[in-house]
Amino acid sequence: MEFRQGAAALAAMASVVASVTALSSAAVAVEAVEVGPPCVRENLRVPVGSWQAIKVQHADPSGRFQIAYATDTDWREHVIRWDNGVPTNLGTPAGSLKEVNEQGDFVGNTYSEDGLYRSTAWRYSDGQVTALPGLPGSVQTIASAIAGDGTVAGWVRSADGQPTAVTWARDNAVRALPGSGDSRAIDVDADGTVVGYLADKPVRWAPDAQPEILPGYAPGPDTFWELTGISAGVVVGEEHTGSSQLALLWAPGTAPALLAQAAVHAVNARGSVAYEQVYENKQWLRQNGVDRTLPFGPSPFSIADITGLTDDDIAYGNHYSTPVRWICA
Repeated sequence: MEFRQGAAALAAMASVVASVTALSSAAVAVEAVEVGPPCVRENLRVPVGSWQAIKVQHADPSGRFQIAYATDTDWREHVIRWDNGVPTNLGTPAGSLKEVNEQGDFVGNTYSEDGLYRSTAWRYSDGQVTALPGLPGSVQTIASAIAGDGTVAGWVRSADGQPTAVTWARDNAVRALPGSGDSRAIDVDADGTVVGYLADKPVRWAPDAQPEILPGYAPGPDTFWELTGISAGVVVGEEHTGSSQLALLWAPGTAPALLAQAAVHAVNARGSVAYEQVYENKQWLRQNGVDRTLPFGPSPFSIADITGLTDDDIAYGNHYSTPVRWICA
């Protein structure tokens, strides 16, 4: 009798596990996508000099400007900016680079060397670097993105460690975004819509509106999200639950759509999405419902990365330590 009860219990447990597994698999099932021709990779022109590495950090949506870190053979660091394919060495970087806009202005952050590593956000415009102000009581400023009109998104941090999402106008005036609790802004759209986090939830701030929480796809108690960006109202990012990494797309007024089990790198105004299948070591552009590979040669290791996507479906990034672009237009 004890054996029968044990067997019954094991059978019941197996049934429950199978049911949970089936539900989990159904929740993350990815529809098959047509595969189109590969995009064409080509190297970017580099400035005169002897270089150890040049790494593209971002490309503006129009495709006119790109920015990069460069290390010369004497191990000195430089900022490189391309303007319509022509690279210019802008000299020693003020700090880490984040994004460049259609005007060639870019933002970044400098960290203190006093052991506290406090961040100061800055804007580069017309050849000048200007620090971005904080809110009253803040001790750090962090820039994360810049829009075409010069609006910068980011956050400030108070002495007690609480982050508050902010934007900086073209004249550098700072404004806190609405909502109570810890918040951070990570990208800003052309119309001023901002995306980021509020109390660890992914949110969207429409201009002059309260934050809207973006719904999860298959969230659990330990789920967290990493947003990549927004373009023409479409938000992309990742949902993490345990070892699951889901690439999601939130279109205005709709539930999140599952793109792939992958990491998302960029979205453009056409709705094209650059993403990476991390374990398969493959990079793709989802273009009009068709996947096109972003080739970087045979290798068991990830030797390429995507750091920008133009509205003409040209992806920018790096192949090893060489700046490249993939033409998918």
